[in-house]
Amino acid sequence: MHNHYIINNTLEFHPATSTLRDLHDPNNVVVLNYPASRCLLLLINRQGNIVTQHEVMDIVWEQSGMQVSLNTYYQNISILRKGLKKLGVVENLIVTIPRIGLTLASGTQVKKLVADNEVEIRHDHANAIHEQEDDSMSPGLTIETQHAPGDTKLFPPAQKASLRVLAHRLSIKQISSLILIIFILLTLFMAFAIGSDNATNHRYFETYSASISHGECRVFLSNNIKSKADKDKALSYVNRFERSCQNYPWLYISHFPMLPRTSIIRCDKPMSQHNTCISDYFFESNK
Repeated sequence: MHNHYIINNTLEFHPATSTLRDLHDPNNVVVLNYPASRCLLLLINRQGNIVTQHEVMDIVWEQSGMQVSLNTYYQNISILRKGLKKLGVVENLIVTIPRIGLTLASGTQVKKLVADNEVEIRHDHANAIHEQEDDSMSPGLTIETQHAPGDTKLFPPAQKASLRVLAHRLSIKQISSLILIIFILLTLFMAFAIGSDNATNHRYFETYSASISHGECRVFLSNNIKSKADKDKALSYVNRFERSCQNYPWLYISHFPMLPRTSIIRCDKPMSQHNTCISDYFFESNK
């Protein structure tokens, strides 16, 4: 069986061959190296969640017996971004959460397809991506145009109209990104509080009330989760962490009333002790 993925109805990703292909131009194929391909597959499998730097390095390299530096991690994410750029992806599909990790951009559509036989992709004109190539593109949008000598008209009217439509679409994405950034900052603030001062953390989390013990999971809810409906919604996430509760049994669940987001902090020890924690958050549909 061969799994492959359609991304935003424009890209076809084949993990088995480490290739990306433009669906609108089948001859436009990019060959990634194996680690960069594994990074993309991991982000797809964990869509909607932040994948930490530690998790990427562990799953992509360390579980295969390889010890690599953080620089190798950055190089392979750069290779992945360059591959997407060569296929004409101008939006920031791979979002970096500074000092935390990576996630797929909000709204990214991924369709998983399964074939009985591995799909053969010709590499006659494929682009192989290397780290030493130019990496001048910034995380934001850069529109580059080439003009013949003496051509003084930068954008013809039809292209200006297209750019206005593109700018409108980007403004909507920027609003969504701003909401995401606000939520991430709130989550980072909580995570920073956890790591910086355990005594302060203990006092902060004293406001959380013990809710249930589910297997090895010990669940605490923030004091802003009051109604039965909110409690049931918060507790519905516990099943996702049954296995990880063997190592991180203390779960602290928060909900932000102004944002459709739920934060779950999982710790190996209670907040009253020196501990190690992992922060997860979940997007909730407005429908």
